[in-house]
Amino acid sequence: MKKILLCTLVLSLSACKSNDIKNIADSVSDIASIGSSTSGSATSSPNPGYSHSQPQYANKSENIYAPLTGKTSRDYGVIRSIESEKNPKGMTMVRFLAFHQDSGAALEADQYLYTIDGNGWMADNSIAAYNTRTKMLNSGQYYLKAKAKDGKFYTTGMLNLAPGVTNIVTIDLE
Repeated sequence: MKKILLCTLVLSLSACKSNDIKNIADSVSDIASIGSSTSGSATSSPNPGYSHSQPQYANKSENIYAPLTGKTSRDYGVIRSIESEKNPKGMTMVRFLAFHQDSGAALEADQYLYTIDGNGWMADNSIAAYNTRTKMLNSGQYYLKAKAKDGKFYTTGMLNLAPGVTNIVTIDLE
C-alpha cells in the first residue's frame, strides 16, 4: 500500500499544477482510507458510529420438548380454530386436527395440554392427546404443546376449552 502511495505522490509532483496536485492528493487519501477500512477484521465498519452484534445473520433456536412442563419463549405454529360439537356423554372432550403450516398437509402429532389455574400457574403434569383421538378432560384454560411425529414441527400457545362439548382444535405446526 505504501508503494502505491509513494508512486502516486512522485508522479503527481513531477509535472502538475498545484490544483492537480491537490486533487491527486485527495484521491490518494480517499483510496488509502478505503483500503484501511476494508483491511483488518470483518467487524470493522467505515462508519465509526455503526455497530452490530455478532453473529449478524444468525437466528437463535430453541429446543422444544413437548412433554416437559414450561412455556416456550414465543408461540410456535398457529391454533387456527376451536369448533365445538355436542357429544352423547355431555362431557368435555378435545380432538386435534394437525396440519403443516406451509403446505397445509395433514400431519400426525402428539399434543400435551398443561392446565392453567386461576392464578395463571401451569400444572406440572401434562394431559397427553395422541393423533386425532378424542380425549376426555376438564374444561378451562390450557397451555398446548404439540409435536409432529415426523420432523421438527411444533405448535405452542394458550387454549380455552368449552364445557360439556367436544372441542375440535385445528392447529398448524411450524
